[in-house]
Amino acid sequence: MKFFEKKDSCTSPRGTSKVAIGAVPLLALALAIGPAAGASASGSANALVVTGALTGTLKIGPNSGCDASANGVTLSSFTTSLSSKKYKTWSVTVFVAKPGTYTKFKFLKSSFVLETSNLTAWVATKGTMTITSHSGTVNLTLGAHEGAATGTVHVKGSWRCKT
Repeated sequence: MKFFEKKDSCTSPRGTSKVAIGAVPLLALALAIGPAAGASASGSANALVVTGALTGTLKIGPNSGCDASANGVTLSSFTTSLSSKKYKTWSVTVFVAKPGTYTKFKFLKSSFVLETSNLTAWVATKGTMTITSHSGTVNLTLGAHEGAATGTVHVKGSWRCKT
């Protein structure tokens, strides 16, 4: 497994932590743990508008998790949910090799994953995402990836983690 150290201010107050990239179950662990104390997002553009098979806006509030590094971000504890009656807890995980703009997607290499708390997930299949070490902008089409995910989902928006 590849590890990276989170070095921006979104890290845990216990100091720099190592995060493994390499397995979908790790995403579920991030959901179960929730945001690290002190990790949050700020700014008025902190929202992801979702349309298609799911609808709604995932808003990132002051208590939302925003764990970012040059290799991606995990967004969790949104202040809103999506249209699904079955799922209420959502997270987004972005994996990248380095900051930049991506238009081709490969799971766990350059990917955007919208996931529920029970490992039902949609992943980016086309579109554009621009990722920095503390922010991102996306305009993506996602396809069903695992679990009970069905249909196509469109996600557009941006976020900025506190630095």
